[in-house]
Amino acid sequence: MIASLAFACNNPKNADEAQTGDAQKAAAASGAVYEVKSESKVDWRGVKPTGEHVGTAQISDGQVQVADGSITGGKVTIDLNSIVNHDLEGDMNARLVGHLKSEDFFYVEQYPTAVFELVSLKPVEAGAPEGGIAPNYEITGNLTMRGETKSITIPAAISVTGNEVAVVTNEFAIDRTLWGVNFKSKKVFAELKDDFINDMINLKFDVTFVPES
Repeated sequence: MIASLAFACNNPKNADEAQTGDAQKAAAASGAVYEVKSESKVDWRGVKPTGEHVGTAQISDGQVQVADGSITGGKVTIDLNSIVNHDLEGDMNARLVGHLKSEDFFYVEQYPTAVFELVSLKPVEAGAPEGGIAPNYEITGNLTMRGETKSITIPAAISVTGNEVAVVTNEFAIDRTLWGVNFKSKKVFAELKDDFINDMINLKFDVTFVPES
């Protein structure tokens, strides 16, 4: 299948894995409402032993609530039908995207969206990784995908003004099998030997919100 084809690169590596656990109670939000801007997106990167594929998916809906200059709650919806690939062209591109949307991966016919809902924010002080941004918060939220919900904790740079709320993360990795995406997982199918796709999906959020109109 096309999703297991290698894209030329040198020893692709996954980002640091996000702390993952059971779903938690969502934050009790209050304050002014900010709505997500249409250009907000999630970058994705998938790795196998000899290569990788990269692309984006759009955030189609979402909002945060802000009180006293701080985010108190919110959630965003990722449109999985908007998945695109950036490293292949023509037929190969179409086949890869079609495979990612199939039951082997995100099964968008039955689960067209993924949702991330805020649980908590914790201020942190940390340096920027190479090529990345310096986070000022640690975000914990519930990620729902393919009908499964798990909490993940990730560092993020958050900026709040009267005109805009920006939330940007460095790349982080999640174990796709925890959400039932098992295609060519060596952990699930030990007989695959070298014909496997890494269990980790690398993600990066770039989300902007503006005051509710």
